[in-house]
Amino acid sequence: MPAVSVVIPNLNGRRLLPMCLDTLRMQTFKDFEVIVVDNGSSDGSIELLKEKYPEADIIALDKNYGFAYPVNRGIEAARGEFVCLLNNDIELDVHWMEELLGALRKHPEAGSCGPKLMRLEERERINVLGIRMNSDSGVEIIGAGHYDRGQYDEARYVFGVNAGASMYRKSMFDRIGLFDELFFASYEDVDIAFRAQLAGFKALYEPKALGYHMVGATIKRRRYRPTYLNNRNSVIFFLKDMPGELIKKNFWKIFRLRTGYFLGRVIKNFWKVRTFYYIRGTFGAFLLLPSILRSRKMVQATRCVTIEYLESIMDRDFI
Repeated sequence: MPAVSVVIPNLNGRRLLPMCLDTLRMQTFKDFEVIVVDNGSSDGSIELLKEKYPEADIIALDKNYGFAYPVNRGIEAARGEFVCLLNNDIELDVHWMEELLGALRKHPEAGSCGPKLMRLEERERINVLGIRMNSDSGVEIIGAGHYDRGQYDEARYVFGVNAGASMYRKSMFDRIGLFDELFFASYEDVDIAFRAQLAGFKALYEPKALGYHMVGATIKRRRYRPTYLNNRNSVIFFLKDMPGELIKKNFWKIFRLRTGYFLGRVIKNFWKVRTFYYIRGTFGAFLLLPSILRSRKMVQATRCVTIEYLESIMDRDFI
């Protein structure tokens, strides 16, 4: 069996797939399998894979199921001890997999490890280094837009990793479950990062693992749907994952952030179409409240870390 399984979700990515698959072929670490989960593409993606990349196993779905559902089908089919999730619009450094795997083998307490992900078109600027979780329930992308001047060249713990080009320990999924398909797309990596921390799994940032992301290549044609999903899923994540003790201790900070952001967004941009989707996302989350509360009960039951520990890893880029 391979040591690593690479799962690539794809939707009409024929023009993008060669970039990530060719750089996978050049990896210094060779003991891995490739699983492409196709979301009902109509652009010839499957034909390209069969003709040019026969090493890739294909799971063909009948329509677009977003991100969480296809990724889960890939993880279920994976035979490796470790699973890499890889967007189809990312170019990889040849040492990417070797460095991520080495970091996880060195740190058995970690359930995930993320790379230094740069922007493909501006290779000196950072796309994402990891996920920062704040006590006011706000989520930030570490390093986004910063110029890389060597200030992030030290491997560190982070709250969570971005799912675009990171490696996960498959045993972690066995413990906490797969990605939540209720999210469809957006915030599912924040959700699983929080669930992992609740269950005692740390997350790593490894700067020697490099990737280059073609920012916006897979979502820029979806118009207002990201606005709807981002806001809806932000509410779902908060209601599902944040322990009650933290909500109580930080109630006014959370209230100011969420109420202030909502009112500011709506009042300032009331007549814009995007605002309609923003409001719709908020109410869409609350319509799912019964399902969210059932999930919350299961998630909170997995917690084996203290509130003090969670507080110690919040409000910080690196831990």
